[in-house]
Amino acid sequence: MQESGGSSGQGQGGPSLCLEWKQLNYYVPAQEQSNYSFWNECRKKRELRILQDASGHMKTGDLIAILGGSGAGKTTLLAAISQRLRGNLTGDVVLNGMAMERHQMTRISSFLPQFEINVKTFTAYEHLYFMSHFKMHRRTTKAEKRQRVADLLMAVGLRDSAHTRIQQLSGGERKRLSLAEELITDPIFLFCDEPTTGLDSFSAYSVIKTLRHLCTRRRIAKHSLNQVYGEDSFETPSGESSASGSGSKSIEMEVVAESHESLLQAMRELPALGVLSNSPNGTHKKAAICSIHQPTSDIFELFTHIILMDGGRIVYQGRTEQAAKFFTDLGYELPLNCNPADFYLKTLADKEGKENAGAVLRAKYEHETDGLYSGSWLLARSYSGDYLKHVQNFKKIRWVYQVYLLMVRFMTEDVRNIRSGLIAFGFFMITAVTLSLMYSGIGGLTQRTVQDVGGSIFMLSNEMIFTFSYGVTYIFPAALPIIRREVGEGTYSLSAYYVALVLSFVPVAFFKGYVFLSVIYASIYYTRGFLLYLSMGFLMSLSAVAAVGYGVFLSSLFESDKMASECAAPFDLIFLIFGGTYMNVDTVPGLKYLSLFFYSNEALMYKFWIDIDNIDCPVNEDHPCIKTGVEVLQQGSYRTADYTYWLDCFSLVVVAVIFHIVSFGLVRRYIHRSGYY
Repeated sequence: MQESGGSSGQGQGGPSLCLEWKQLNYYVPAQEQSNYSFWNECRKKRELRILQDASGHMKTGDLIAILGGSGAGKTTLLAAISQRLRGNLTGDVVLNGMAMERHQMTRISSFLPQFEINVKTFTAYEHLYFMSHFKMHRRTTKAEKRQRVADLLMAVGLRDSAHTRIQQLSGGERKRLSLAEELITDPIFLFCDEPTTGLDSFSAYSVIKTLRHLCTRRRIAKHSLNQVYGEDSFETPSGESSASGSGSKSIEMEVVAESHESLLQAMRELPALGVLSNSPNGTHKKAAICSIHQPTSDIFELFTHIILMDGGRIVYQGRTEQAAKFFTDLGYELPLNCNPADFYLKTLADKEGKENAGAVLRAKYEHETDGLYSGSWLLARSYSGDYLKHVQNFKKIRWVYQVYLLMVRFMTEDVRNIRSGLIAFGFFMITAVTLSLMYSGIGGLTQRTVQDVGGSIFMLSNEMIFTFSYGVTYIFPAALPIIRREVGEGTYSLSAYYVALVLSFVPVAFFKGYVFLSVIYASIYYTRGFLLYLSMGFLMSLSAVAAVGYGVFLSSLFESDKMASECAAPFDLIFLIFGGTYMNVDTVPGLKYLSLFFYSNEALMYKFWIDIDNIDCPVNEDHPCIKTGVEVLQQGSYRTADYTYWLDCFSLVVVAVIFHIVSFGLVRRYIHRSGYY
């Protein structure tokens, strides 16, 4: 491609790196636009071509904007170049002539998503410090991590907001925090998906200005801004008008002065990126490429190069200042006082422009004669090899430490959301009190109390299983975007996340199990002693753990928690029917072993009745009489062997493991499905 005025091959801090992409094509299933579910994944779908023979390059020092209408393929191109795209992608991505694999690209580059995907309950400092453990070398000391986080907060202008929770930051601050997170690894290449979305003009300018400084390693001088806004427009002190006059003209000049003063204030708050110069690549220019939607003229001027896309094709790539001549040569004159970005997009979108899209495309390829395979980049191939060798020496933290850190994150989220947790726990305890009041009249072991005890135990089992299964159905629908991105980036392994998630529920299950039972046991079963309390509490806790597996299984089937809870009804019905209370399960041999409720009910009933040798019978001998606890168990089709309790405990663990294995497979399928992350 013609690129007059480009940077030289010898960049600041060492030879330049050139990233090229050649003939990129991407295909997606036609039905992929619908909401994801396991069943949709099983259908055979026809494919649509989203990206068509896209080729180009970027080199250190470049700040490139990808422009195009909605559906033009901007984000897809960005994800394809950065190797953050899964699915049917063809073509090559090379660095100074060396082919790049996905894991290599994730080490030398960072991808800034359009929407912030992070834990909102963390503070800015906590989030960066947490991510530094995953993204920095395992041998990096805590002091070095803290210093890196402090430097990044200073660099992106968030030092004063370091201890503010992410959910309380403004949109611009969140964007800069996301940028700081991506800079932890000190990448050479930055890929940003619409970094100005949802920001006001000053915040958007600040974000792009930060990227410009990262690429060029120099600030845009004040006189450059004067060229955009007028030679003397930044010389007016705050609160003063730069021109005298009266009426509407005077008011207009005051508004302009205030606007320029606000921009000056924003410029004073721009990041001090010099603090990053001590990092491994701190003195090296970077390259950034951004998909951006309708940039303002001042933001547009910050980009060194632009890429125009239409219908999945690149119709122009070149220096920003040469684009106007490119369009003029094709018969499209840029009007005076017009935002160039708006003009280019309008030209592509107009019907007349559509009819000439082929001509624009052919002209683009005619200009594609030099630059892609320039000898200066091939001369730097040995340098890129050394750089990649240095990057490949990176060692992540070990799997066990990943699990520990993720458990800390889950627990921190729970503590920060303690209010909602306490409310839920309060309703949970209200249920316990209600059950204790309903069954508090049980006294002695008589024929009348046999049914009452069975009913109370059944309610104990039901409450624990339903509370924990429905309490976790929201987990994956809410967390899937975070998991997909962080696992895709190689931040941590999916297995570490899943194990940490499961382990974080275990102490909660045991705590709630024993607390719930304490309220009921004190009013109903207190005469049976402390050992029965311990045994029943342990079994209820295991039931809760198994219920978590069941709930996570439902959660992983769909992306919507509403859909997961609605589709749980048939599963619940089957489990309840074969739980041993509503029917004689021996009439359908084997099916009772599919029910969570059966194992829980059987173990609780066994522990309560197995030692009972005498149950009072009525005076009227014509009435049926159950004389021992063994007869109670036999009537309910429960086992009476000595190993029954521990076998049921083991069975609950096995059921939980099976549910988790299936859930892990479903989540893994989602993580690796087509699309970008």
